[in-house]
Amino acid sequence: MSENTKLNPSSGLPENKYTTKSKFVNIFLLVMFTVFPLFYTDYYYNIRHDKYYFFLFATDALLLMLGAVAVTKSDSASAKNEKKAIPWYKKLSFTDYAFGAFILVCTISTVFSQDPYDAFFGISGRNNGLFLMLYYAVVYLLITRFYHFKSYVFVALAGCSIIIYLLDILNCFYIDPLGMFATLTDEQTIANFTSTIGNKNLMSSFICVVMPVTIAFSVLSNKRNHRIIYYISSAFGYMALMTADSYSGILGLGAVFAVLLVWFSRKVARLKRFFLATTIMLLSGKALRLFSYFMGDKSKGISEFQSLLVYSNVIWAVIAVFAVITALLYLAAYRFPYKTMPIAIPIIIGSIFVLSVCAMFFAVYYFSVIDTKTDLGFLKSFLRFNDSWGTHRGYMWIRSFWIFGDFSFYNKLFGSGPDTFATVFEPYFEGLMHYGDSSTNCAHNEYINYLVTTGILGLVSYLSILFGALKGAIKSAAKNPLAIIFAVSVISYAVQATVNLAQPITTPLFIIFVSLCEAVSRQQKAVNN
Repeated sequence: MSENTKLNPSSGLPENKYTTKSKFVNIFLLVMFTVFPLFYTDYYYNIRHDKYYFFLFATDALLLMLGAVAVTKSDSASAKNEKKAIPWYKKLSFTDYAFGAFILVCTISTVFSQDPYDAFFGISGRNNGLFLMLYYAVVYLLITRFYHFKSYVFVALAGCSIIIYLLDILNCFYIDPLGMFATLTDEQTIANFTSTIGNKNLMSSFICVVMPVTIAFSVLSNKRNHRIIYYISSAFGYMALMTADSYSGILGLGAVFAVLLVWFSRKVARLKRFFLATTIMLLSGKALRLFSYFMGDKSKGISEFQSLLVYSNVIWAVIAVFAVITALLYLAAYRFPYKTMPIAIPIIIGSIFVLSVCAMFFAVYYFSVIDTKTDLGFLKSFLRFNDSWGTHRGYMWIRSFWIFGDFSFYNKLFGSGPDTFATVFEPYFEGLMHYGDSSTNCAHNEYINYLVTTGILGLVSYLSILFGALKGAIKSAAKNPLAIIFAVSVISYAVQATVNLAQPITTPLFIIFVSLCEAVSRQQKAVNN
């Protein structure tokens, strides 16, 4: 480790000495992790704009504070380092270049779009125009250069998330402590909105960003009080995942479970805590069942798959199995505290998950192309891809590819302009009426959305950002466990994004964790060198 890094004995995670700039970055993170998710001004009206402007102002404040430090040269630690600093252009990483390329593509796409003003601010969409992308780039740049770990930031995130999750759970049973539903008259809107996040799909997105972090910290933190907070947050997160009633969260957290199981499988000391966390989460589902019973089962409703996890008695057997495995692992860890499992264990577990995913894709292909008649029951919404698949996501995805296929060569490269999906999809609005919608401003798949609005170059550069950040984090994770903590958040969001959408409510948090992955990777490279 470098001279600016020490091991925090309370958490077992590397904690860096502060510079003034890193203090301001952590203040920004603390605000984004605690105030931002809870912030609103007029209940659900304009909640997206509330979060949007909050993020912009918070970023502006961070930029001004760091600018003041730079101008006054009041950061003595940074000044000492600058004397022997390597030129900035020699320290650019693959992810840095990818982010720069993404901004360049978005800029070209905006300038040459049909309505540059719309593409710049994302007015016809969800404010995901070039303007917001530039702010994401600023946040990425500042965090990757000046971040240093402090455990209290993530304990605060866990504490705030408990409040968000609890509100979601209560809202599911029409308990509205903040009076968010008081001004709503449409029952469908009440059913679809929750907590201080907004739409239930965005609630699932929030869970996918935050819950992987608390699960991983519950395993890797050595301070018991911190682990208890992370366990509680994860338990409430699991219940909120059930009541949010969106399959995107199941996808994201399923991927996280697989990654963490593979990652922790070689060390018994970590594996025991992971199984304990999983057992606690499964038990929390049954606690939700008990709460539902006392509420007379009067709720907004829970989808079939989540109902299985909450109401089915079969889950008791699953809980028993996990509890026994947890007990055996604790016994093994007590007798062999430094036991390391053979490398074959994670390989076997990983192979099983990969084969399971392949089998799932084959099942979708089989029941969508070969056997289109068999009655699949509630599994039809998963396994039979057509226009109505995934709450008519199939309709939007299929026609998005039609639109892309009809694009000119230029538009295939640069798209129609950031967040201008509604403009090019307008000819297909009439078909949406068959499914109860009159319009849409996104594809409900971030990657298809980027393909249409920023073209092949935009999508490739965006995916390169994720690839670069994750690659660096995974390479650093063996020596710095923070890397895997941040990486699973990115993985979870990236998976759920296949059926969800980018917006300024949860995507800023995702960009923060992408930036944290790169920050840890940069710091580890500096230590190695």
